[in-house]
Amino acid sequence: MGFDFVFGYPADARLPAARALCARLAALITDAPDGANNRFAVAGALNREIQAACGGGFRGPFWGHPPGRRFRHLSPTRPRPFPAAVSDGRLVERRLAARRIQSPWKLFTRASVGSQALVGLPAVHRLLTDSALAPRARLWPFETRWDEAIGADTIVLAEMWPSLVDCRDQPYPIKDACQVAAARDWALDRPRALLRSLARPPGLTDDEERCCREVEGWIVGPNVPAGNV
Repeated sequence: MGFDFVFGYPADARLPAARALCARLAALITDAPDGANNRFAVAGALNREIQAACGGGFRGPFWGHPPGRRFRHLSPTRPRPFPAAVSDGRLVERRLAARRIQSPWKLFTRASVGSQALVGLPAVHRLLTDSALAPRARLWPFETRWDEAIGADTIVLAEMWPSLVDCRDQPYPIKDACQVAAARDWALDRPRALLRSLARPPGLTDDEERCCREVEGWIVGPNVPAGNV
Protein backbone atom coordinates (compact mmCIF):
# COMPACT_ATOMS: atom_id res chain seq x y z
CA MET A 1 0.00 0.00 0.00
CA GLY A 2 1.62 3.22 -1.16
CA PHE A 3 0.91 6.68 0.28
CA ASP A 4 1.98 9.95 -1.34
CA PHE A 5 3.08 11.73 1.83
CA VAL A 6 5.93 11.53 4.30
CA PHE A 7 6.03 8.84 6.97
CA GLY A 8 8.48 10.73 9.18
CA TYR A 9 10.26 14.00 9.91
CA PRO A 10 13.91 15.02 10.14
CA ALA A 11 15.52 13.35 13.13
CA ASP A 12 16.71 16.62 14.65
CA ALA A 13 13.08 17.77 15.12
CA ARG A 14 12.78 15.13 17.86
CA LEU A 15 9.21 14.19 17.00
CA PRO A 16 7.91 10.64 17.55
CA ALA A 17 8.64 8.12 14.81
CA ALA A 18 6.88 5.28 13.01
CA ARG A 19 3.74 4.00 14.77
CA ALA A 20 4.20 6.45 17.61
CA LEU A 21 4.02 9.35 15.15
CA CYS A 22 0.90 7.94 13.48
CA ALA A 23 -0.78 7.45 16.85
CA ARG A 24 0.22 10.90 18.07
CA LEU A 25 -1.27 12.62 15.03
CA ALA A 26 -4.37 10.44 15.20
CA ALA A 27 -4.94 11.79 18.71
CA LEU A 28 -4.38 15.41 17.66
CA ILE A 29 -6.05 15.71 14.25
CA THR A 30 -9.80 16.12 13.82
CA ASP A 31 -10.90 15.44 10.24
CA ALA A 32 -14.60 15.85 9.47
CA PRO A 33 -16.46 14.15 6.59
CA ASP A 34 -16.74 17.51 4.81
CA GLY A 35 -12.96 17.93 4.87
CA ALA A 36 -12.84 20.44 7.72
CA ASN A 37 -9.86 19.74 9.96
CA ASN A 38 -7.52 21.35 12.48
CA ARG A 39 -4.21 20.61 10.76
CA PHE A 40 -2.90 24.19 10.89
CA ALA A 41 -3.59 24.50 14.62
CA VAL A 42 -1.91 21.14 15.19
CA ALA A 43 1.11 22.27 13.17
CA GLY A 44 1.37 25.35 15.37
CA ALA A 45 1.27 23.22 18.51
CA LEU A 46 3.96 20.93 17.09
CA ASN A 47 6.06 23.98 16.27
CA ARG A 48 6.02 24.96 19.92
CA GLU A 49 6.98 21.43 20.91
CA ILE A 50 9.86 21.32 18.43
CA GLN A 51 11.08 24.77 19.44
CA ALA A 52 11.14 23.77 23.10
CA ALA A 53 13.01 20.54 22.33
CA CYS A 54 15.55 22.30 20.13
CA GLY A 55 16.32 25.28 22.35
CA GLY A 56 13.84 27.84 21.00
CA GLY A 57 14.64 31.19 19.49
CA PHE A 58 13.27 30.43 16.03
CA ARG A 59 10.05 30.24 14.01
CA GLY A 60 8.77 27.10 12.33
CA PRO A 61 9.67 24.56 11.17
CA PHE A 62 6.09 23.98 9.97
CA TRP A 63 4.93 26.88 7.82
CA GLY A 64 2.14 27.88 5.44
CA HIS A 65 -1.60 28.50 5.74
CA PRO A 66 -4.37 30.12 3.66
CA PRO A 67 -4.44 33.92 3.37
CA GLY A 68 -6.87 35.75 5.61
CA ARG A 69 -6.44 33.31 8.49
CA ARG A 70 -4.23 33.48 11.56
CA PHE A 71 -2.80 30.68 13.65
CA ARG A 72 -0.72 30.95 16.77
CA HIS A 73 2.84 29.72 16.26
CA LEU A 74 2.40 29.13 12.52
CA SER A 75 3.57 31.65 9.93
CA PRO A 76 1.96 31.91 6.47
CA THR A 77 5.32 31.91 4.71
CA ARG A 78 8.59 30.04 5.00
CA PRO A 79 10.79 31.26 7.87
CA ARG A 80 13.79 33.17 6.54
CA PRO A 81 16.34 32.16 7.42
CA PHE A 82 15.10 28.63 8.01
CA PRO A 83 15.95 27.59 11.59
CA ALA A 84 19.43 26.14 11.82
CA ALA A 85 18.34 23.84 14.64
CA VAL A 86 16.03 21.79 12.41
CA SER A 87 16.72 20.32 8.98
CA ASP A 88 14.48 21.50 6.15
CA GLY A 89 14.11 17.91 4.95
CA ARG A 90 15.05 14.35 5.73
CA LEU A 91 18.04 12.59 4.23
CA VAL A 92 15.86 11.27 1.39
CA GLU A 93 14.65 14.79 0.53
CA ARG A 94 18.22 16.03 0.48
CA ARG A 95 19.17 13.18 -1.84
CA LEU A 96 16.28 14.09 -4.15
CA ALA A 97 16.78 17.86 -4.01
CA ALA A 98 17.59 18.02 -7.72
CA ARG A 99 14.11 16.63 -8.45
CA ARG A 100 12.55 19.57 -6.58
CA ILE A 101 10.94 17.44 -3.92
CA GLN A 102 9.07 19.53 -1.34
CA SER A 103 9.90 19.96 2.33
CA PRO A 104 7.72 18.00 4.79
CA TRP A 105 7.28 21.24 6.76
CA LYS A 106 5.48 23.04 3.90
CA LEU A 107 1.72 22.98 4.56
CA PHE A 108 0.26 25.24 1.89
CA THR A 109 0.65 26.49 -1.69
CA ARG A 110 1.70 24.60 -4.80
CA ALA A 111 3.07 21.06 -4.47
CA SER A 112 3.06 21.13 -0.65
CA VAL A 113 2.96 17.75 1.05
CA GLY A 114 2.98 18.72 4.73
CA SER A 115 -0.78 18.93 5.13
CA GLN A 116 -1.28 15.55 3.47
CA ALA A 117 1.02 13.97 6.03
CA LEU A 118 -0.75 15.55 9.02
CA VAL A 119 -4.15 14.24 7.97
CA GLY A 120 -2.86 11.12 6.21
CA LEU A 121 -0.85 9.53 9.00
CA PRO A 122 -3.94 9.24 11.23
CA ALA A 123 -5.50 7.21 8.38
CA VAL A 124 -2.37 5.02 8.36
CA HIS A 125 -2.83 4.60 12.12
CA ARG A 126 -6.39 3.38 11.55
CA LEU A 127 -5.15 0.80 9.04
CA LEU A 128 -2.40 -0.38 11.38
CA THR A 129 -4.89 -0.89 14.19
CA ASP A 130 -7.73 -2.32 12.12
CA SER A 131 -8.57 -5.77 13.47
CA ALA A 132 -8.55 -7.36 10.01
CA LEU A 133 -5.21 -5.86 8.97
CA ALA A 134 -3.24 -5.41 12.18
CA PRO A 135 -1.78 -8.93 12.40
CA ARG A 136 -0.08 -8.53 9.00
CA ALA A 137 0.33 -4.77 8.54
CA ARG A 138 3.87 -3.40 8.83
CA LEU A 139 5.27 0.10 8.33
CA TRP A 140 8.17 0.19 5.88
CA PRO A 141 11.05 0.47 6.61
CA PHE A 142 10.56 0.91 10.35
CA GLU A 143 9.04 -2.51 11.02
CA THR A 144 10.35 -4.50 8.08
CA ARG A 145 14.11 -3.82 8.42
CA TRP A 146 13.92 -2.68 4.81
CA ASP A 147 13.05 -5.94 3.03
CA GLU A 148 14.48 -8.39 5.57
CA ALA A 149 11.29 -8.97 7.57
CA ILE A 150 8.73 -8.94 4.73
CA GLY A 151 6.95 -12.28 4.56
CA ALA A 152 4.66 -13.62 1.88
CA ASP A 153 1.58 -12.50 3.81
CA THR A 154 2.91 -9.13 5.02
CA ILE A 155 0.85 -6.04 4.18
CA VAL A 156 3.50 -3.38 3.57
CA LEU A 157 2.50 0.25 4.14
CA ALA A 158 5.07 2.48 2.47
CA GLU A 159 5.71 6.06 1.48
CA MET A 160 5.83 6.78 -2.25
CA TRP A 161 6.51 9.79 -4.45
CA PRO A 162 4.80 9.22 -7.81
CA SER A 163 6.97 11.89 -9.44
CA LEU A 164 9.80 9.35 -9.44
CA VAL A 165 8.01 7.35 -12.15
CA ASP A 166 8.01 8.51 -15.77
CA CYS A 167 4.37 9.20 -16.62
CA ARG A 168 4.73 10.72 -20.08
CA ASP A 169 3.14 7.70 -21.81
CA GLN A 170 -0.03 7.82 -19.70
CA PRO A 171 -3.20 8.99 -21.52
CA TYR A 172 -4.77 11.05 -18.73
CA PRO A 173 -5.05 14.86 -19.00
CA ILE A 174 -4.63 15.43 -15.26
CA LYS A 175 -1.06 15.15 -14.00
CA ASP A 176 -2.00 13.46 -10.71
CA ALA A 177 -3.91 10.76 -12.59
CA CYS A 178 -0.93 10.20 -14.90
CA GLN A 179 1.42 9.83 -11.96
CA VAL A 180 -0.80 7.44 -10.03
CA ALA A 181 -1.32 5.27 -13.11
CA ALA A 182 2.41 5.28 -13.88
CA ALA A 183 3.27 4.28 -10.30
CA ARG A 184 0.68 1.50 -10.49
CA ASP A 185 2.07 0.20 -13.76
CA TRP A 186 5.64 0.33 -12.46
CA ALA A 187 4.68 -1.62 -9.32
CA LEU A 188 2.60 -4.24 -11.13
CA ASP A 189 4.61 -4.68 -14.30
CA ARG A 190 8.04 -4.63 -12.72
CA PRO A 191 7.70 -6.59 -9.46
CA ARG A 192 11.43 -7.23 -9.23
CA ALA A 193 12.11 -3.51 -9.43
CA LEU A 194 9.51 -2.92 -6.71
CA LEU A 195 11.13 -5.52 -4.48
CA ARG A 196 14.55 -3.99 -5.06
CA SER A 197 13.22 -0.59 -4.04
CA LEU A 198 12.22 -2.04 -0.65
CA ALA A 199 15.80 -3.08 0.11
CA ARG A 200 18.33 -0.98 1.99
CA PRO A 201 19.14 2.07 -0.17
CA PRO A 202 22.66 2.12 -1.56
CA GLY A 203 25.19 4.65 -0.43
CA LEU A 204 24.02 5.09 3.17
CA THR A 205 26.48 4.95 6.03
CA ASP A 206 25.49 2.73 8.93
CA ASP A 207 24.46 5.78 10.97
CA GLU A 208 22.38 7.16 8.09
CA GLU A 209 20.76 3.77 7.53
CA ARG A 210 19.80 3.51 11.18
CA CYS A 211 18.39 7.05 11.21
CA CYS A 212 16.25 6.41 8.14
CA ARG A 213 15.08 2.98 9.28
CA GLU A 214 14.26 4.03 12.84
CA VAL A 215 13.24 7.71 12.61
CA GLU A 216 12.94 9.43 9.24
CA GLY A 217 11.72 6.77 6.84
CA TRP A 218 12.41 6.55 3.12
CA ILE A 219 10.62 6.60 -0.25
CA VAL A 220 9.76 3.51 -2.27
CA GLY A 221 10.31 3.96 -5.98
CA PRO A 222 12.78 3.99 -8.84
CA ASN A 223 15.55 6.46 -9.51
CA VAL A 224 16.46 7.48 -5.95
CA PRO A 225 20.09 8.54 -6.45
CA ALA A 226 22.81 6.61 -4.68
CA GLY A 227 25.62 8.23 -2.73
CA ASN A 228 25.98 10.25 0.43
CA VAL A 229 24.58 13.78 0.73
